[in-house]
Amino acid sequence: MNSTNNPPLLIVGLGNPDPKYLKTRHNIGFWFLDLLAEKYNLSFNDNLKKGYSDTTYQDDNFTIKILKPMTFINDSGSPLLKFIRNTNINPKDIIVAYDDLDLSPGKVRLKFSGGSGGHNGIKDIIEKIGTKDFWRLKIGIGKPIHKDDVISYVLGKPSTEDKERINSGIDKILINSRDIISGNYTNFMNSINGGSNGV
Repeated sequence: MNSTNNPPLLIVGLGNPDPKYLKTRHNIGFWFLDLLAEKYNLSFNDNLKKGYSDTTYQDDNFTIKILKPMTFINDSGSPLLKFIRNTNINPKDIIVAYDDLDLSPGKVRLKFSGGSGGHNGIKDIIEKIGTKDFWRLKIGIGKPIHKDDVISYVLGKPSTEDKERINSGIDKILINSRDIISGNYTNFMNSINGGSNGV
């Protein structure tokens, strides 16, 4: 694949808006967007009647919408569908950032298309917008020892050690965020991993 793709027109982060969930593993998409907004001195606007909060990154070359669905994760697709219908954004120009159980804490992978991987937010987005063909920015949270503990695990707070690893992963994304903004996805993954087959 070429090192340069179309620059994203929309970056989405998944999370649960209830304050009691803000520091949990399932809210990594929100953590990332908050830090991205801070890096570029952006402020989110609440459009709660439409089900989301959003802001805009703009420079001489790029304009990118940044969006948090403010429904619960299991209904992430509804506000996203409203947004892309109003803006005519093609799903292939969307990046969705979220927590991933199959990656170790802080591990980052950027991937185009695919299934939901068991993530209910991604599953809902696929069902609502009618396609799997969008970019996924996966941030690893690891997985519990017992499969039956998945729900309590993702809705729980990471250990101090895991949180440090997750924050380190997000920091790497932010340091290399210009590659994401400009669509240099292969370069982004090479910077994160020293090479990856994720793109």
